[in-house]
Amino acid sequence: MARRPTVAERFAAKIYPRGPISLYRGVPGRCQLWTGSLDNDGYARFWVEGRNRRAYHVAYIAAHGPIPAGHDIDHRCRRRDCVNPAHLRALTHRDNVLESSNVAARRALQTHCKHGHEFTEANTRRRKDGTRACRACARARKNRTATVHHLPTPTTRKAAA
Repeated sequence: MARRPTVAERFAAKIYPRGPISLYRGVPGRCQLWTGSLDNDGYARFWVEGRNRRAYHVAYIAAHGPIPAGHDIDHRCRRRDCVNPAHLRALTHRDNVLESSNVAARRALQTHCKHGHEFTEANTRRRKDGTRACRACARARKNRTATVHHLPTPTTRKAAA
C-alpha cells in the first residue's frame, strides 16, 4: 500500500520556488508562487485539516507561529499567490490597508484636497464614515449655493391705473 503524503509534502508540491524577484525594496529572495487553487480574488488556497484555508496563512504559521489576534497577513511582495514565508508579515488591518495601493491607502497619503487646500487640523472635518472633508471647499460650496438661491427678487410693477 502506498504511503500517503504528509501535509508538508502536499504543500511543497504546490509551490514553484523560482518565481520573480520582488520589485519592492526590502523583500528578500524570490517569490514562491502557488500552483494550486486560487480563490476569486487571486489568493492561494490549500485543503488542510478538513477545510479550505488560505495557503499563505499555512505558510506563515509554519514559519512564524500563530497569527497574532487582530492581525492580517501582509504580502510584502504584493503578490497574492506568493507563499514565501520571508515575504509574509503580520500587520493590523489598518496598517495592512495603508501598506497597499488601494483607494483608501492613496487617500490617506493625500496632504491636500483636490482643489489644493492643505489638510490641517483646522481645515479638516471627519465625516461619519471616517473620511476627510475640506472645510475651505465646503465654505466655497456654501457661498456659491447661497448666491444662486438667494438672488434679489425683481421689483414688482405697479398696476396701471
